[in-house]
Amino acid sequence: MKAMPLGVTSRQLGWTVFAGCLAAAAFPPISAYPLILVSMVIFLWQLRDLDQQTARNLGVVYGLTLGLGTMYWFFVVFTIKALPLIFLMALYYALLAQCIAMTRGLAVPWRILITACCAVGIEWLRGDAWYLRFPWYTAPHALAWEPFFIAPVRWLGCMGFSFVIWIIAAAGVFWKLWAWVALPVLFASGLLLPGFEEPTQRVLLVQAEEEQNITPLLAKIPEEKVDLVVMPEYAFQRSVKSALATTPGPKSVAARTHCPIVFGAVDGEYGTLNFFNIAAVIDADGKELGTFPKQHPVPMMLDGKSGDRRPVFAVPGGILGVSVCYDNDAPEVDASLVRAGATVLVAPTFDAIWWTHIQHVHHELLTRLRAVENDRWLLRAVSSGRSEVIDPHGEPSREGIPIGKKGMITLPFGHRSTFALGGQMQILGPVMAGLGLLFLLVRGWMLWRVGHAVRAAQ
Repeated sequence: MKAMPLGVTSRQLGWTVFAGCLAAAAFPPISAYPLILVSMVIFLWQLRDLDQQTARNLGVVYGLTLGLGTMYWFFVVFTIKALPLIFLMALYYALLAQCIAMTRGLAVPWRILITACCAVGIEWLRGDAWYLRFPWYTAPHALAWEPFFIAPVRWLGCMGFSFVIWIIAAAGVFWKLWAWVALPVLFASGLLLPGFEEPTQRVLLVQAEEEQNITPLLAKIPEEKVDLVVMPEYAFQRSVKSALATTPGPKSVAARTHCPIVFGAVDGEYGTLNFFNIAAVIDADGKELGTFPKQHPVPMMLDGKSGDRRPVFAVPGGILGVSVCYDNDAPEVDASLVRAGATVLVAPTFDAIWWTHIQHVHHELLTRLRAVENDRWLLRAVSSGRSEVIDPHGEPSREGIPIGKKGMITLPFGHRSTFALGGQMQILGPVMAGLGLLFLLVRGWMLWRVGHAVRAAQ
């Protein structure tokens, strides 16, 4: 078959584009989440016997197709700068394809193991390793559309779950097709999830974008006892002291609801290069319990400096683990809060409505993974939706405030002090990345020596 300009055949190109389209279709708005598994298999099948250059080219094609099919909302947020960001996604898949091609000639078990190891290492590299972190559009992210299928993250964590999926997909491609029967067995582990007690506490979630829209809602909060009130990230783009002096404001809400309040504020001058994006916590008397600075500001946005501390907050009934928006996208921050004793996770979030509806839907799926891998209730107050409570099995509350609406809602939740291994398995990411790098160096040196010997013989 005639080769294309990229050095691949039209058939290889067609199948790779098809695989990328299937991966994109696994996410909303189509939400055919099982297609992410089919996509992975087709991608691996195309790479199984290729040389490194051809594999890299197909990796770029796959990554571009997936990126354009899922990250198209980047053009609304970043305009023309979305192009290099999507191309960066393609380069990650080119690196993965390169690693897979370099396993050619190794024993099958090694090919399977190294493929999975490199895949997860690259997921960690692009998701939590450096400034341009973006842990979206992986297999666990797609499968979170149906929480039953992400149950394994309770024991394996997000990285471990992804590793096992890649192991099974690669085993079917490089070894025996029947290896894929392990996938339904893996997903059936959802039947083993332990139950959880009926929630006994209530949280009032506030949803509105910008202070001028939030304060009118605060004035309408009734004189009623609840256990917690959560407002969005950047509810107040000013200091905690200034926000507490506002009427109506967090302090007046605490007086009416007789409970702790969590709200977004800033430490320093918002809009400069020298401020922290924080979540503040006050008690029922309006006294400040402390603040949590956002650990992972959103790349390429004026979102404050990275926080250097991770406090948790004791309140009646348990301990709040409060993290801010982007901190919840990857496993590491919430896991550290649970290690520190958090019995419930609280996520004040800012997703601007103009970032598109689909961005909000894609973002929400990630928080389901955090709830399951830590076996905690997760309380999500979002500036423009969807504000909701997610239970320890990853199921979002039936009631919530829809995307694009302003309002408030009271929902049940609970505190838990259980231990879930999955929340502490994020270490697998850097470990896999290190092993993948070691493979690239050693295997690359071996292949170079072989090539050098062949050239010398000629």
